[in-house]
Amino acid sequence: MSRAIGDREFFNSLINNIDDIFVPDDLHSSRRQLQDVDINRTLERCFSVIEESSKALSGSAASALAHRKPLTASTLQVSVISYLSRFLKRSVFEKIRLRQTRLDHNLFDVIWPSMRKTSKVRLLEEDISCGVIAPDFDVYVVFQEFLVPLIKDMHCMSVNEDFKPHPRIAFFPMENAVRLNTAAFIFDDESNLIQRCTVECSRNLEDFELPVNLTIGQVEQAERMIMGKIFTNHFVEAIGETESGSYYTLTEILEENSEIYATLQKLGLLIPLLDMKDTVQSAESLAFNGSLWPYGRGVYINSANNLALWLNCQEHLRVISTSSDANAANMGVAYTRVGRVISFLERELHFKESYFLGYLQARPAYLGTGLKFTTTINLPNLMKEVDNLRHLSSVRGLNLITCATSKSDVQLVNMQSLGVIEYVLFQDYCTAVTNIVSLEKDMSLTNSKHIASMLVKIFRRKKNSLVERN
Repeated sequence: MSRAIGDREFFNSLINNIDDIFVPDDLHSSRRQLQDVDINRTLERCFSVIEESSKALSGSAASALAHRKPLTASTLQVSVISYLSRFLKRSVFEKIRLRQTRLDHNLFDVIWPSMRKTSKVRLLEEDISCGVIAPDFDVYVVFQEFLVPLIKDMHCMSVNEDFKPHPRIAFFPMENAVRLNTAAFIFDDESNLIQRCTVECSRNLEDFELPVNLTIGQVEQAERMIMGKIFTNHFVEAIGETESGSYYTLTEILEENSEIYATLQKLGLLIPLLDMKDTVQSAESLAFNGSLWPYGRGVYINSANNLALWLNCQEHLRVISTSSDANAANMGVAYTRVGRVISFLERELHFKESYFLGYLQARPAYLGTGLKFTTTINLPNLMKEVDNLRHLSSVRGLNLITCATSKSDVQLVNMQSLGVIEYVLFQDYCTAVTNIVSLEKDMSLTNSKHIASMLVKIFRRKKNSLVERN
């Protein structure tokens, strides 16, 4: 399996910190400088905003940013831009501002999500991705002075730490010649705090550019290639089912009053989809998804309605699995289901890899394994001190994302997906969330004891008052 980008050439460029990327054997840049005056002006304005943004934060927001960044909707835009200011210094900006990739993508194409007013539907994505996106695979080399330290920090690595070769795929390691039963893991949740567990894993086909760059013929071919593997008896057997699921085109899903859209939303299998009727979101969609959207895109839903495979939606493949309503805390089953899908497709297809960055993604936060775990959980006690909770989550490698529907509901998402095998990520994430759940239970118990103590004191006062009257 090829590791085209991030191979020895990328290794040498990272180690030697090449100053001039426009060299004869350069395979990643356009080999010419950006000459568009308007884009240059836009980039300069963007840098000014980034440079000034850190000064805009003060008080608790600045404190929270020191432990990553605040992720509430009200502070999202400023905090994301401030986060970028840590890595896009003037010296770095001047070095990379005129570079372009082979497909003529420039620095603005990488940072534009942080510059725009973010649509509500994109909040979760922006929280995780820190306001940057990869319009093609080559940006990781062409803009390495900016992206390498950002990626390291994003994935809980020290900025001064060297990249190590990304380990091979290992969803289900062996112990004493016996395969570990990951499906047996369920969060201890007697208080029913956990509402849903979700696992997502993404991949991109080796022989294609990212979906945003594909022609009609290429997007059709990529769709057919993946569908040809999932509509087989071998795939059904691999995921432990007896019958095939159903495939819906994205056009069907985006229809007004679409039943399948509502079903996916209810099942927790829906990805963020921009509203093409809204002018702002339509422009965002063009940049994120390309001019062919929604053509050549769709979703496969398994017969049990707990697994979705999204095709050509930012990544060529996005596999999403959820726990059931009846057993919302069962993260193990959701993880195992995704592991079976990816392990099967790894044998059938070739995916784009990098020597250091693992499986390459349009979303830098998904580099490496492509894995993101999300637990939707109710934390009524811990959310009373939300800044403390953000810090508690951050030091455990978790992004805390608040929910608009409830003040006490949050989503806990792993930061790291790079440099570690899948099973270790799964174990570390479950340990971190278990720790947060235990803290919530301890606080609940403490509050209960405090209330009981108050009631006893009140009862004693009333009793003494009656005695005195008699």
